[in-house]
Amino acid sequence: MRTTAIPSTIGKRKIPGSEANEQCLKFVVTYREAAKRKQRVFATEEAAIEFVRTKNPNFRHDPIQETQAQAAARILLECTNKLNVYGKTIRDATDFFVQHLIANEKSCTAAKLVDEFVWAKQKQAASPFELDNLRSHLAPFSKRFDGDLVGTITSAKVDDWLRSLNLSIIRRNHYRRLIMLAFDFAVQRGYVSSNPVLGRFVVSQPI
Repeated sequence: MRTTAIPSTIGKRKIPGSEANEQCLKFVVTYREAAKRKQRVFATEEAAIEFVRTKNPNFRHDPIQETQAQAAARILLECTNKLNVYGKTIRDATDFFVQHLIANEKSCTAAKLVDEFVWAKQKQAASPFELDNLRSHLAPFSKRFDGDLVGTITSAKVDDWLRSLNLSIIRRNHYRRLIMLAFDFAVQRGYVSSNPVLGRFVVSQPI
């Protein structure tokens, strides 16, 4: 005689719980009576154990463990219910995450982006002044986000970092413009799908 926890499904039919789109966890007792195999389903583990002890007073209770399939079904249900709140499905979440992983595979670090961007400008015969300007202003950005994939650098992260610098608005906007150009280059190289810095300039002092 044994008890096992199972999701409230019979074949492919879902047994709804008290909440919409939610299934209840049921407990099934498998036992033999008159040489026949029988099952009874209970809403709680305690009720299942109580029934078992009417059949076998010496029954020793061990924690009921989920099988891999049962655990997977429970996790799938939890994720589905969370996504339902936002009108999304498991497929939507999977597609979004796979796109994120693919983008990260194609991405590069901030340091590599700056090196490639400056090198590309040098190949385009940029003036020594322009190259020095890029190196001096993008070096702090490269150092701050050293090791970060450019695909994970958001506009909020860039904004927070720029605001942490003790700079005038004019110099801050100059930094921002060069970082924006570097991200334009990243888009061209396929390191990111869009430029997180585009069009986010501060043009005046807040009142």
